[in-house]
Amino acid sequence: MPGPDVLEVVDPGLLTSIQDGGRHDLAAEGITRGGAADRWSLAVANALVGNPPGAAALEVTLAGGTLRALRALTVGLAGTIGGRIASSGLAVAPGTAFTLQPDDTLHLDGPAAGARGYLAVPGGIDVPVVLGSRSTAIGAGFGGLEGRALRAGDRIRALAMDEALVRQAARWPREAAPTHVPIRVLPGPHAAALGTGVFEALLAGPWTVSQASDRMGIRVEGPPIPGEPAAELASLGVVGGSVQLPPDRLPIVLLADHQPTGGYPVIGVIISADLDRLAQLPPGAPLELRATTLEAARTALRVRREALAAGVADLRADAGWDELWLSAGA
Repeated sequence: MPGPDVLEVVDPGLLTSIQDGGRHDLAAEGITRGGAADRWSLAVANALVGNPPGAAALEVTLAGGTLRALRALTVGLAGTIGGRIASSGLAVAPGTAFTLQPDDTLHLDGPAAGARGYLAVPGGIDVPVVLGSRSTAIGAGFGGLEGRALRAGDRIRALAMDEALVRQAARWPREAAPTHVPIRVLPGPHAAALGTGVFEALLAGPWTVSQASDRMGIRVEGPPIPGEPAAELASLGVVGGSVQLPPDRLPIVLLADHQPTGGYPVIGVIISADLDRLAQLPPGAPLELRATTLEAARTALRVRREALAAGVADLRADAGWDELWLSAGA
């Protein structure tokens, strides 16, 4: 049974789309994983309303636009974009859950500390599952809502049953990962073949995120990496975080909607634990890279997963105490 319509898009902002944990194990079929660019923030937004970490939510980019509540609804906001509720003037910060009343207008125009915010509704957003995911593949034109970014007048449907739509307000109990520390990178499979100076030049930079960046990848501005234009290779599989070296010698770092194969040399790979922070870098932000080891990369990923699990456990414990208190006062 389909859930109710809960939000109407008044203004979609710069780019708002429906994203979840992405499509898995389809690269051999030419389908990239896609999904949320910042999966940590997606998981936090979902945890705030009691959803699984990869449930479908709204991903807003830089300027998040305006939404109108069609009914009483608790939403979870995470990432780096804040907002305000027009009727009360209440400012809402990332890392919080709050309740909208019918006809409340939510402006996602608060101070932005990064590039992306995530808004989750109870149960997740109800759109068709395509190739195992509800996420929008904007370039390919499928998934999400008609395979496109949201437009004014679109309605968002929740998967939750009616009684689950209003929950206790909550705050994420863990601090967000810092965005100002260097992004850690491992040497790529072609770094050594292109000469010892290539990886060192990648680390040296200095790099600035280009306005041409998007969900496919971060393009940078800075001094071209020294050397002759590298010959294109036979197409090979690439992963999110791959640092490609195109003929102009200005690196491209692949993000969520990257193509599954590529022919540019890969001179570095951003570690998995830092991909979410990478996706939060807005145009004009400095990109500082620091070399690391495979062992350190594995440790960082384990620590990050443990921090997420601990935050979710704390939220559940708080919700349990709230329910106990409410039942005692009934």
